[in-house]
Parts: sequence; structure tokens; C-alpha cells
Amino acid sequence: MPDAEFAEVSFYIVPHADDWQLFMHPNAYNDLVAAGNKVVFVITTAGDGGADEKYWLAREEGTKSSIRFCLAPFETLKESNGVKEFNNHPINYWSINNVMTYFFRLPDGNLNGNGFAAGHYQSLSKFKSGKIRTIMAVDSSTIYDSWSDFYTTLESIIMTESAGNSNKCINYLNPDEKENPNDHPDHIATGKAIQNMSILPNLKQSLFVGYNCRNASQNLHPSELFWKTGMFAAYEKAVFDGSGYSTLNENIDLYYKWCIKSAHFKIRNS
Repeated sequence: MPDAEFAEVSFYIVPHADDWQLFMHPNAYNDLVAAGNKVVFVITTAGDGGADEKYWLAREEGTKSSIRFCLAPFETLKESNGVKEFNNHPINYWSINNVMTYFFRLPDGNLNGNGFAAGHYQSLSKFKSGKIRTIMAVDSSTIYDSWSDFYTTLESIIMTESAGNSNKCINYLNPDEKENPNDHPDHIATGKAIQNMSILPNLKQSLFVGYNCRNASQNLHPSELFWKTGMFAAYEKAVFDGSGYSTLNENIDLYYKWCIKSAHFKIRNS
């Protein structure tokens, strides 16, 4: 189907494979199940936490599992995967029906932005600040040689996936640390990359609070809570089945608080 025939093309650009489920619901779910819509997810880092391929590939499977959970009750699923090139960079993708997901697989920046030894202490925040001159994907598939090389690659995906459609929106974690305090450095750096894109004025923007959404006042309606906990459970099971790692074991109380809260965001039209 030509992109112009979609009612809307919605982009969700996040650094980690579980960010959109935890911090962008019910928006992401509603876009996924809306008839005639196209949804494009871009996951900028591997979210590897300094671990090996088994773990970060399991996280990618977690995102896929969350999406299947949303779509399977309503339609027959058709999937494909491969590699596409944008701005001279090969990017792994997975598609299912009207949903496309791209995995940049850049190194996880750690909670302090300094990265991990396994990733040669690379991070998006270091890359943005100029502390490192290049950044390489954890699977060694490509190297970005400048900050603009990174964000223009994001821009290329958006332009390609929404070509011919004037109704398009972008959803991302707010990089303003006053409006979105104490968030992960990867969240902030990815948001700043998006705000560097020249095409941003042509997109409707939704800017989300990340980690601090646990303090938001609005809890989810029971039906919305059903879908959010289901999405995260699908993610968690896929990660555990693929790597033996339990995300919930990090801090059950924190994940509980994130799961019961509705997304906190603001809309910006230009």
C-alpha cells in the first residue's frame, strides 16, 4: 500500500526496546490497533547493558513480542525481516503488517552516560558532546562518523517511511531535563538527535516523560492497564526465554509504578 493511502504514519523513536511500552501507553497501543494507520518504531541502542549478543537480541525479540500481543487479537500476522540501507548505513528491520521496526544497535550508554567496557565505553551522550568522534553498532554493522551522520540517518528513515503522506507524527522522550528530570542519558541524547532534524517542523510531535512518569498523577483506566501490563509481560517473557534474564528482578516496585501510570506528554505542532 502506498504511504499516501495510510490515514497517518506514526513514528516512535526510543533508545531501548521497552521504552515505548513503559512510557508511551496508551498512545502507542492506540496507534498500533488503529485501522489504516502505519506505525514505525526506531530503537536507537541495543540496550545491551554491557552484556553479550544473547541478551540484546532477546530485547529485540521482546519488542516484537509486545507488538504481536497488540495485533494478534485483531488480524492475521504477516512478518518479514532483513536489512535496509539509509544514509549509507545498513539497519536491521522487522516488519509485521502495517508496522515497521528498525534496530540501530548502538551501545547502551549506562545510567551515567559513560557506557560499558563491552561497548568500549561508547554512548550517545558522549557522541553528542564530542567526547568520542565516532560510534559503532554493537554488531559492528556500521559506524557513524559524526553526530549529524546519526540524526540525518534517523531523518532518512522518517522521510522514506512517510513519503507521500502529509499526516505524520513523531513520538519521543523529552530531552528537556526540566520537563523530564532524572531520565536515562540515552533517552536525553536520542531526544536531542530528533530535535536536530531539519524535518521536525513538518511533524506533529508528542514529547514524553520517561523514568519520572512514575510520579505522574494519572493512573491508567483498567482496560488500558490490561493492555500495558500485557505488552510488558510479553516483552519480559521473550527476554527471559531468550537470555534467562528477568527485567523485573531489577526493581519490581519501580516497574509496578511505571506500569500503572498513563503516559505523561505534551504535543508540539512545530
